Amino acid sequence: MRFYPPQTVVSPLTLIRRERPLPAPGEILVREGERVDPVHVIGRARVPGEFRIVNIARSLNIPARAVRRYLKVKLNQEVKRGQVLAARGGLVGQTCRSPIDGEVAAAGGGRVIIKAPPREVEVRAGYYGTVARVVPDQGVIIQVSGTLIQGAWGNEQEGVGVLRTTVEKPEEALQGESVNGSCRGTILVGGSGLDREVLERALELQVRGIIVGGIPPELLEKVWELPFPLIATEGIGAVPMSARIFQLLSTHDGREAVIDGRFRSRLKALRPEIIIPLPAEPGTDRLRFQDAPLQVGDRVRAVRAPHTGVTGTVLDLPITARTATGARLPAAKVQPENGKDPLLIPVVNLEVLR
Repeated sequence: MRFYPPQTVVSPLTLIRRERPLPAPGEILVREGERVDPVHVIGRARVPGEFRIVNIARSLNIPARAVRRYLKVKLNQEVKRGQVLAARGGLVGQTCRSPIDGEVAAAGGGRVIIKAPPREVEVRAGYYGTVARVVPDQGVIIQVSGTLIQGAWGNEQEGVGVLRTTVEKPEEALQGESVNGSCRGTILVGGSGLDREVLERALELQVRGIIVGGIPPELLEKVWELPFPLIATEGIGAVPMSARIFQLLSTHDGREAVIDGRFRSRLKALRPEIIIPLPAEPGTDRLRFQDAPLQVGDRVRAVRAPHTGVTGTVLDLPITARTATGARLPAAKVQPENGKDPLLIPVVNLEVLR
């Protein structure tokens, strides 16, 4: 029987390709083979403006059917922010004003819809790399060489900064007292988690990002509001960072990194990731994701209790293991990286580190 656990990429050096699409058909400003950095503008496009619904009937306290009598604007008319859309009662009566600059797109049901003008959006490269391919009017594909670490959770933000390791061990939590003036403008690397004081100090010091093992559930709402990316390499809760990931990040302390907290699951797989740009060496392969069965010799990580976060090498499989509930499941014999005795871990609790 073959087993296909999920895969997480933790690669010291590889070639990575990432898409940078425009939000709408537009103009590409770079050429294939051109070197770019994160702030390099690769293209621009005009995107449709937003729509704002203004409830005239409610603002003037009148029936919807009576709104037409008090309107001061016409369909397709341009309006400015603050311009009177409707009024009743003369100079000292009630008025309803436009919340934005735009055009009257529709009216009816006691409401007026204002459409904002199109706006121009610039798309930046986001990475240090080379333009590998240009898709005319649509976007580019950028190739980067360096370390790639996939995380488990992110807050949908992107950022670039210098890595600064703030703890000595992967099981050590990031403390507020460690976030001082020397952290300004850096990406903080913690261990098993963090607390509210860390987030408050990070905001004050305008850090560029935070990387930790796990996010305390009670801080999730606060983390979503952060203006910078935060990535959990292991997931939700107080979970020690994988020893292999912590070692890689610590080794590159002081180097610039790109961190991307965007992620999706199920229908569209997209993992949070950390990319540390490095010079490509001869023979460096481009990253390719392939489904492969679990094999003896694979590096794996436990993703569920009681061995959450433990990384090691598969010594033997399949072996039948009995769980705490009495169920018998296929398992792998894993030699932990910390040198302790081998563990029997159910295959469903493992992921492969590629």
